[in-house]
Amino acid sequence: MTSVDSRRAKGRAREESVVAAAAQAITDLGLSNVRVADIAERAGMGTGHVSYYFPSKDALLMRAIRESESDLHAQIADQVHRIEDPWKRLSRLVDLAASAGSGDPGWVLWFDVWARAATDSTVAAGGAELERWWREVLAEVIRYGCERGDFAADDVEAVGLSLSALIDGLSIRLTLGGGELTRTRLLELVMASAHQHLDPA
Repeated sequence: MTSVDSRRAKGRAREESVVAAAAQAITDLGLSNVRVADIAERAGMGTGHVSYYFPSKDALLMRAIRESESDLHAQIADQVHRIEDPWKRLSRLVDLAASAGSGDPGWVLWFDVWARAATDSTVAAGGAELERWWREVLAEVIRYGCERGDFAADDVEAVGLSLSALIDGLSIRLTLGGGELTRTRLLELVMASAHQHLDPA
């Protein structure tokens, strides 16, 4: 590895450390309460390094949520599309996408994205792009089931939107905690709704 390559690799490693530290700080403190010093402390570097890579908290937030969604994308590519049975494929997709429980870091990041999107068009556009990707993945799984004859849907996009909204709403409730909803119950409710929408007549 040349000295230039080595410097680039170190730069990427530092940037990734900042992103991971930012995601943790936002989860712990909330975006509005996060200071550059909080991120720097978690990343084990100076505040100048943090500001160098990401000049604003919004930029950090969007990078953190993109990293989180990228991890989900990798899991889907590795696990979901290998499953031949359409119902099992859909169930695994829902399992990967739904909140893992109270304080789920990925979902906490989404809370801040949605809050900032209400007043910031750049954050809104970035969030909408990621949501479109998710709906396309869900629609692809539904179409696969329809092609196999296991699902029936006149409007795949509408069914996907309904299921996505249900996953979002229940995941928000589960992430906030303090209620009677469990992750097992969340998955049962989503799949029950999927059967109502997709079971062939």
